[in-house]
Amino acid sequence: MATQYSPEFARADRKPAPDRRPRGVGVLLQNCLEAEASGAPASDPVAAKGGDAPGPRRLGIGDMIHFFLHLLGVVISSQLIVWGMFFLLFLLLGNASIDGMMHQLANLSTRYVAAGLDRQMQFKWIFAAADLLLCAGVLLLRWRHLLPPERPGAASDV
Repeated sequence: MATQYSPEFARADRKPAPDRRPRGVGVLLQNCLEAEASGAPASDPVAAKGGDAPGPRRLGIGDMIHFFLHLLGVVISSQLIVWGMFFLLFLLLGNASIDGMMHQLANLSTRYVAAGLDRQMQFKWIFAAADLLLCAGVLLLRWRHLLPPERPGAASDV
């Protein structure tokens, strides 16, 4: 049958995968696994490789700072995108004019202040849930930006 899936056919047409080295936390995990497999402590990569051969690149404090600053930047920029989406929502509710948007916000704020404590907490939970869902959606769309690009020569090979 011509439409049947053939694993041999799929493998013959598949392009070879590019050499993808681990980055960020993946380097740390790879070093720990290699050290554990060789029986040497993870803090001594030279002994883990058995002799004077250079081991895998160690993850230094600069690499960790770079990773967490990059992650913080991605999360903050995603949150700013979500706040911009809320701004656009209120702008569109006000017929795409600043006057209409201010009128809608004034209406929302008078209703919020006049509401009881239970209704105010309900509004806060609704807003927090919407913010969390939108931020998760934005991060899902930006998943390729979560890991920082590899920095050549950031840490010395030991």
